[in-house]
Amino acid sequence: MNEKYHASIRIIHWLMFVLFAIIFVLGAVMIEFKEAEPWTMYHIHKSTGVLVFLLVLFRFIARWLTQIPPHPAEISQLNHRIAQGVVHLLYLLMILVPLSGYALSNVHGHHVELYGLPLPDLFPKGDEWWKELTSSAHYYLTYTFLGVFLLHLAGVIKHHIQGQEVLRRIT
Repeated sequence: MNEKYHASIRIIHWLMFVLFAIIFVLGAVMIEFKEAEPWTMYHIHKSTGVLVFLLVLFRFIARWLTQIPPHPAEISQLNHRIAQGVVHLLYLLMILVPLSGYALSNVHGHHVELYGLPLPDLFPKGDEWWKELTSSAHYYLTYTFLGVFLLHLAGVIKHHIQGQEVLRRIT
């Protein structure tokens, strides 16, 4: 049995890692320099968010179509279940964060594009309550994602230090 994930999953995994890093940095810079109206950054941030959402869908398809390697025998069932829970939470957040960003844009009266290709407005323009709700949801979901990602990274480091080569499965 293959000890590695399928190449498609490995490529999407690392591509999404890079894209999430770009999105997070752009988001932090946009908030910091909001008064300067960094519209180009907003467009890149939103377009990359849509791309990430599409990659999550491709990743689901790839996981469904390919065989997932078994977890290493030296990892306890409890640790495996914790890791699965963290990964499932990451998947959920990889869907919710881009959707909340899309909603945030639409509710505030802004359109979303995919690198210049206009996308439909999925959410109606909202009143102040909806604007505040979507802003808060996107903000807190993003930082929740960051926290769960750091938990995922800590688990990988822990297993690596213990000599359990889980990282090799995704590289």
